[in-house]
Amino acid sequence: MKNTIKYIFRISLILPLFFSCDRMNDFHDEYLQRGETTYLSRINEVKVYPGNKRAELVFVNNDSKAKAMTVYWRSRTDSVVYTIPDNSVGQELKIQLPDLPEDFLTFELVTTTADGKNKSLATELSSRVYGDNYRESINNRLVDVATYVESSNQLDITWKSVFEGAVKIELEYDGADGDTRVIELPIEERSIVYLNRFDGNLKYRTGYVPVQNALDTFYTAYSDLEFSEAIEGLVFNGTTSQYMLIPHHADFDIAAGEAMTVTCWARTPTIAATQRIFAKRYTATNAPGYGEYGNTGYGLAFLGSTGNIYPDLVYQGATQAINMPSISVNTWTHIAAVFDIVNKQMFVYKDGVLLGSRALPATVLSTTNIADLSVGGHKSSSTGGVGQAFTGEIARLRFYKKTLSPEEIIGDMLSVRVTAETPGLVAAYDLKKVLGSGTNLTIEDIKGNHLAVLHGFSRP
Repeated sequence: MKNTIKYIFRISLILPLFFSCDRMNDFHDEYLQRGETTYLSRINEVKVYPGNKRAELVFVNNDSKAKAMTVYWRSRTDSVVYTIPDNSVGQELKIQLPDLPEDFLTFELVTTTADGKNKSLATELSSRVYGDNYRESINNRLVDVATYVESSNQLDITWKSVFEGAVKIELEYDGADGDTRVIELPIEERSIVYLNRFDGNLKYRTGYVPVQNALDTFYTAYSDLEFSEAIEGLVFNGTTSQYMLIPHHADFDIAAGEAMTVTCWARTPTIAATQRIFAKRYTATNAPGYGEYGNTGYGLAFLGSTGNIYPDLVYQGATQAINMPSISVNTWTHIAAVFDIVNKQMFVYKDGVLLGSRALPATVLSTTNIADLSVGGHKSSSTGGVGQAFTGEIARLRFYKKTLSPEEIIGDMLSVRVTAETPGLVAAYDLKKVLGSGTNLTIEDIKGNHLAVLHGFSRP
């Protein structure tokens, strides 16, 4: 009985061993049928360059058996397959990934053999891809001050602090030939730019790269670039032989029922003597041809010693003037003198601010005369030179056949240019624009009606 029990126990121990061996043989057969898994070399040398809804992968393949590479992103819900060129082992290869979402993406790179039976382990790398949200977050660089010098076509810009990621500035403007011109500037604290054939509509935008290795530059929207224009005029040397002459015309007379506003910029290095900016008045009263209006006219001067601003209107020898302090030497000053025969008033403004006024007597009927209008001195007769010669510079001389309002005077002061269509404008002279050569020099009236002739000036 005991022997029987021992045999049964021994048999029960041996049977599971037979069954285990059979199961192992099954696994071995399956392995032999499938074959051994061989992995391709993993991609180790790889970089990602992000851009505007796109990216570029740059990698080196070191396995000659790798014939294709699949790039996955977004948990392998999106992918692209790249064919690896023959004989490219060890070479730098590039994959373009267009139409990506603006997001932080993780890319997986897996290479495969031509038959797809073998592959590499995945290589992962991550990068942010940029787009509209980033573009909306950037701002145009701020301008501290900008000045344009027309005679040299030079724009001088001082910038405020630069924002992170800003790498360039683009200027855009209209050329005189009708073309739109673009200039690219580096990021600097100050930019001095030559604007070839500048004709206005100056705009700028700022370019950004979000990271150093970004593929694309992102630009802000264009903004108008506000600038002041350097005041440039005609320099007078203070001698009696040097002046500008505008031949007599009724447009420069102030008849009964009319008014005249004259505006200009002027600066002088001295106030030692009285200096005339302009005058339209011959002083003789009984000279032939003067008629009843001899020693009648109007003008504008800086008084000697004080530098006071002095507009005057003379009617048949009787002077009506405003005498108001004062200018600073070597400083550009905007002056507006108003001669209102209609309402019997005179006004004078300095830098857009009313300095003084006075009433005109009812006996003042007009300034009608036959005198030429002299600039840079007072030509008191039709012959000879000028008295009260001006030393310094006069710019942007304008004549309006109307009383300019305070707002219009500020507008004139801020306006670098006027046009022939400017309301009430009789004549306007950009005194830096001298035409001709030698001593045959002129300055055009912007309206084309009253050419000014220079005396005592010369140039090559």
